[in-house]
Amino acid sequence: MCQQRAIHAEHVLEVRRNLLSADEAARIAALFAVLSDPTRLQVVHALLNAPEGELCVCDLAAGLKRDDTTISHQLRVLRNQQIVAMRKVGRVVYYRLIDEHIRQLLKMGIAHACEETPMVPSQRKEVSA
Repeated sequence: MCQQRAIHAEHVLEVRRNLLSADEAARIAALFAVLSDPTRLQVVHALLNAPEGELCVCDLAAGLKRDDTTISHQLRVLRNQQIVAMRKVGRVVYYRLIDEHIRQLLKMGIAHACEETPMVPSQRKEVSA
């Protein structure tokens, strides 16, 4: 616990200068909340790796070993957050990712989760050329 309120005034100013607004923080938190559900994450990952860039609900459900209703619900949540888009061909509904940022977030998340020992920048050693 800090003995004094602010030791480094310049650090406090820098924090305040770069502070996210409440609205920005809420939007980012909402995005991560949507992606925090394991089933939704599997759906997004499946769409990320879709052979033709999109998958129908039935193929997603079969591939993820879930029922159509569960997958449809998760896709509705993702659609409401403008992460996926749908197109209908007769009675078949296809979904695809529409946000490149989501692709990048998922790729970074996978890379981070697969690290053996995650390190904070201060723990990394600089490599001399």
